[in-house]
Parts: sequence; C-alpha cells; structure tokens
Amino acid sequence: MKITWLRLRRVISLTLFLTSCQKQESEDVIRIAASPIPHAELLYTLQGEAKTLGLKLKILPIDDYRIPNRLLLDKQIEANYFQHEAFLQDECRRYGSLGKLVPFIKVHLEPMGIYSKKFSSLQELKNKRKITITIPVDCTNAQRALQLLEECQLIISKQPIDLNTTSRDVCGKDNRNITIVEVAAPLLMGSLSDTDAAVIPGHFAIAGGFSPKVDSLCLENLDMSKYTNIVVIRDEDLNTCAMLKLKKLFQSSAVKNFFDLKYQGNIITIVEENEK
Repeated sequence: MKITWLRLRRVISLTLFLTSCQKQESEDVIRIAASPIPHAELLYTLQGEAKTLGLKLKILPIDDYRIPNRLLLDKQIEANYFQHEAFLQDECRRYGSLGKLVPFIKVHLEPMGIYSKKFSSLQELKNKRKITITIPVDCTNAQRALQLLEECQLIISKQPIDLNTTSRDVCGKDNRNITIVEVAAPLLMGSLSDTDAAVIPGHFAIAGGFSPKVDSLCLENLDMSKYTNIVVIRDEDLNTCAMLKLKKLFQSSAVKNFFDLKYQGNIITIVEENEK
C-alpha cells in the first residue's frame, strides 16, 4: 500500500501525541450523552478498552433528541453520540452556535424504514386507499422520511423535498388519501397501534423489537452517507489528549465487531480503523 508523506507525518504526529497523553498519571474523563440503543450499548462494551487508553467514559443514555447538543453547548458533557450531521447543523442554526459543535468521528449508519403492525408488505399498504402514516417531527428526519415515502411511491411532491418541506406540501400518489402525522421520534413505535404505518429511525425500530432487514416494509438506501451517526464534540476540544484517546477508541476493531455480531447487518459500521 502506498503511503503519502503527508499521511505518514499525520500518523507519526498522532502516535507521538498519544504517547505523551498516555504518560499522564490521571485518567481523562469524558461525559458522553448517547441514545440508549445502540449508541450507549456500544459505549458500555468499550469501557474496558477505554481504561487501557487512560480514558474513563461516563455514559448518559438519553432518548430526547433536543437535550444532548444543549448539554454539550452548556459544557455539562464533553461529547454526544446520537445524531447525523444534517441534524447537528439544523440544531446549531437553531441555537445560533454554528461552528461551536463539530462532527468528530463517523461511526455507523442506521437505515430508516417504514413499519406497520397492520400490513405485512408495502404492496398491501399501497392497496389501501386511505392511509395514516406517522413520521418524525424534527425537520431533518421529517425530510428523510418524506423522501423514503416518495421513493416507495406512496406520496408525490411538486418540488424536490428539502428541509423546508412539510407533510402539507405532499399528497398521496395515485389519488390515495394519505394523512401524515408528525410526532416526536421516541413516540413513533407507540403510534403503530393507532396508524397504518410509521417511518421510524433505525435505532428506535431496533429498541422496539424490530429487525429492520426483516420487519420493515421498505428501507432507505444504505448508501446514505449524510445520515451516518457521528460523535460530536466542541470545536475548542478537538486537539485535547482526551479527544484523541476517544478517537483511537472508536477506531478499534471492537466497534465493528460489536455491530456485526449483535445487529447482523441491520447497522452498518462506517468508522475507519487506525490508519496504516
């Protein structure tokens, strides 16, 4: 394998920096907020390896999407792991904090899917002329959900679907009467008892007992890099010893092994192992 001089310098610099970090007598502590499944699950399995790097993880499982970035901005935690970059950018615009929170590590991808307790196939759902579907309320995941519904030919939109598109801007394809209800993501699983279908992010579907590859009526294309789940930190902390240890931890083969063994292809690992 050809290694460029620039990459070699980066590897040497990182190795020397980590060596100096590991000579510190005390552990670096990182408080990290994460979705319970699979994010916090992964973090708990990495605690032993973190200790060998001189790192202690204090894990805070949180279901509410609106809390972790606020905690990070307020310096109540050092990192969070629950979101994709599109959601992060929307949150930073909302809080007037663009540039203060930054993507640090790309970790994994969870495909969003359409689920139903009333129908066993997408075609069965399409055969119904009057349909109620729930989708996430936050605009980035609402956009993602509407795009999936359009790809599955359940809805049509006169304009390309973007962050400004809402359920009011689309209609049912082939004259279907479709009602789209936006709800908080943690409530989507519960909504299945009262609706025909729901568009649910992967980790909420898994937490609710679904296997996305088996149980979904339709899954989004896995080649969706902009929806990769990421570890986010404050920009001011990018080059600290603690964060470089955290990056090395996530570059461990233990990350891929965890997802491959437990989730059997329902979650795709994105994080790259240590550069060679």
